[in-house]
Amino acid sequence: MKYFLLSIEDGTIYDEKVIPILDRHGIKGTFFLNSGLDDFVWYKEGRPVRRARLEERVALYQNHEVGCHSLTHPHLTELSDDHIGYEVGVDKENLERIFARSVTSFSFPFDDYDERCIARIKAIEGFTAILLPELEASFRFPKDPYHIKITAMDIHNALTKFPVFLEDKDAELFTFVCHAYDFEFGDTYAELEKLCTMVKNSGTKSIFFRDLPEVLESLHHQK
Repeated sequence: MKYFLLSIEDGTIYDEKVIPILDRHGIKGTFFLNSGLDDFVWYKEGRPVRRARLEERVALYQNHEVGCHSLTHPHLTELSDDHIGYEVGVDKENLERIFARSVTSFSFPFDDYDERCIARIKAIEGFTAILLPELEASFRFPKDPYHIKITAMDIHNALTKFPVFLEDKDAELFTFVCHAYDFEFGDTYAELEKLCTMVKNSGTKSIFFRDLPEVLESLHHQK
């Protein structure tokens, strides 16, 4: 069995355009959200990107996993252990309150991480999976669910790599990480639809990040 993980990060207003595409194809998305940045606006390539008001979009995410992405999206490697605990722990608490469900997956903001940060996040009760901002070309499972790496971060790259993944008899896991505004600004919603169709038609199993620890545990017992 081959597996597909999809991370959509930052919780922007464009999530409402991505989710119907996922739902049409039965693709499971994990949306990593920052609960301290409602309505925050920043600019990418001169265009404004607006964060969603999470309390108003609870129903939007009902078929998908909500993950923790820190409270205010800082560089965690620059923070003390206590500050990391605050950024991640408070975000987890807020998301669990807003969405009335457990939040067990975490994705690092920005492109930096280290083992100290991983250890501090693991020490927060309830986390079972961590996505790292690092590319991995092997299509293999991570050494543990706290070291999940990325297969592709661009939709065109994902469309190129996914057929290779399917042809590789030893391939196990394809992890696509993106932002909903990527599809808006690149006008690539059709390409996302194509990838979802490929995943669905290939028989690859779409799972949430929270499901991966159970998959890894099951495979461990089979060996």
